[in-house]
Amino acid sequence: MKIFYNIILIFAVAAALWSCHSTEANYKESYDKAVAASRTGEKGVLYQQDLENRMKSNYVINGDSIRLLHNHFNIVDDKSDLIKKYNVVVAEFKQEFNAKSYRDRLRKECHGSFVVYIAAKKIYCVVVESYDDLSTAATFVNNPEKYMKIKVLVPRAWVLTKI
Repeated sequence: MKIFYNIILIFAVAAALWSCHSTEANYKESYDKAVAASRTGEKGVLYQQDLENRMKSNYVINGDSIRLLHNHFNIVDDKSDLIKKYNVVVAEFKQEFNAKSYRDRLRKECHGSFVVYIAAKKIYCVVVESYDDLSTAATFVNNPEKYMKIKVLVPRAWVLTKI
């Protein structure tokens, strides 16, 4: 009789554990709610201001306007000879792993991409190509879809130069 109760107890515990798991739909629903909440109210205003700043052009070359930023940065896990004067940034990440993963996808597409870390902003930027000529970099920045198959992960591609 004692064995019978132990078997029933084991099945009851297993059934309780089996019924208490989350599904992918539950995670997606809560994520969507969190994103919607963060983009409303005061946080929504700050998000819109940040987005406008990231889209703003600040330099004109050959009649085209581009976003050109000067920052101190360090290259991550690559040789510094890859860096040229003008670097086209197509993605920004807070985690190094994500930046490296995106860089590897770009390399499969035959781009000379690399990851740089900007300590002042605490952000990892993925550079798809690096150029010595600003007009060539501006051509890439104004139409990255023409040169890349992978989606650009910033609101607008931009050029990074080292101070």
